[in-house]
Amino acid sequence: MRRTVFLLVLGGLAVSLASCGQSEARTPTFAVTGRVLDGSKPLANATVVFHPLDGADAVTPRPRGKTDETGTFRLTTYDADDGAPAGQYRVTVEQWATPNPEQGPVNRVPAKYANPAGSGFTADVSTGPNEPKLFTLKR
Repeated sequence: MRRTVFLLVLGGLAVSLASCGQSEARTPTFAVTGRVLDGSKPLANATVVFHPLDGADAVTPRPRGKTDETGTFRLTTYDADDGAPAGQYRVTVEQWATPNPEQGPVNRVPAKYANPAGSGFTADVSTGPNEPKLFTLKR
């Protein structure tokens, strides 16, 4: 009898501890894809980040994606390619590389595109299907 009670208590404790990290509710996400061009050429290996206009605190997710060789990206918020919560965003684009290991990494696109307030890029994410987004860098 004592062993049964002990195992029930132990099992309850394990379930409550396992659910502690999952207690925060996830905001529903919607698929978002897009493309980044550098002038008329695809920008490969760039990071695209969506910065919510209505959630400037540290815990609000910043959906992000990485461009492939065609400049195409898919946003991820919680799980791979799950999209972004509905809302309005400012968008940043960065392309980090290390051409000289002694100097450290450098952003290969103009610095203004790494600043949410200065990039000039915005996007709206709606519930349901979203049109692909297009961002074109001008040098």
